[in-house]
Amino acid sequence: MSSMSARLAELRKLVQLSPPKCLAYVKQHAERGNPQSVIDTIDKFCTKVPMMNIGRPKGAFIDECIRQTKPLVMAELGGYSGYSAVRFASMQKQVVGPEAHYYSFEYSPEFAEIVREMVAFAGLSNNVTVVTGAFADQYETIKDKTVGIYFIDHEKTCYVNDAKLIINSGTLRKGSQLIADNIFQPGATDYVAFMEDHSQFVTMRNVVEWPSRDGGIVQDTVLVSEFQG
Repeated sequence: MSSMSARLAELRKLVQLSPPKCLAYVKQHAERGNPQSVIDTIDKFCTKVPMMNIGRPKGAFIDECIRQTKPLVMAELGGYSGYSAVRFASMQKQVVGPEAHYYSFEYSPEFAEIVREMVAFAGLSNNVTVVTGAFADQYETIKDKTVGIYFIDHEKTCYVNDAKLIINSGTLRKGSQLIADNIFQPGATDYVAFMEDHSQFVTMRNVVEWPSRDGGIVQDTVLVSEFQG
C-alpha cells in the first residue's frame, strides 16, 4: 500500500471511529441536560482526537445567523457526531423559544443513532428530529414546513443536487438561508457557482479563521445564500 493509500485508509478509519468515541467521552465528562456543557466537551475532545467538527469559530458565525434569522424550523444535511444539532438547536431554542424545531438528516444509520444519543444527552430530544437516510430520499419529511435555515455540511458532491431539491421543495420563504460549510476545504466549487449565479438568491462568501494544531492559521469559507422569493 502506498503512503497516500495508507493515509486515506487511516482517515476513513478516523471518520468512522471518532463519533462513537466522542459520544462516550461526552457521557463521561459532560453534564447531562446541559447543551453548552455538551458543546464544550466535544470541542475539548477534538483537541485530543482528530474529528470532523464545525468547531467554535464557524459555530459562532452560524450562531449569529440564527440570532438574526430567528428560524422556527431549521434543517441540517449531515449530522455526523451531533455537535451541530446540539449547538444550533440549542441556539435556535434560545432565540425562538421552546416551539423551535431542528431536523437533522444523516445518511449513515450508525451516525444517525449517535446524533440521537447526543441530542438526548443534551436534553434536546423534544426539539430535534433525526431523519435517517439520504436527504434526496427523505426531504419530504419537511415538505409541509417553512424552513428558516438549511445548514449544508454533508457529502460535497451532493450539494448542488440537494440545493435544487430544497429550492423546489416549497419550504423556503423570503429571507430563508442556505448556509454551506467547507466550501473551499475540501471544496464545493460547483455549488458556489450554482448559488452565486442563481437569480433567487443573494450569496455572500464569509471567510472564517482559526488556529491550527501547528500554530498557524487555517481558513475556510462559509457560504450564506439568502432566498429573495
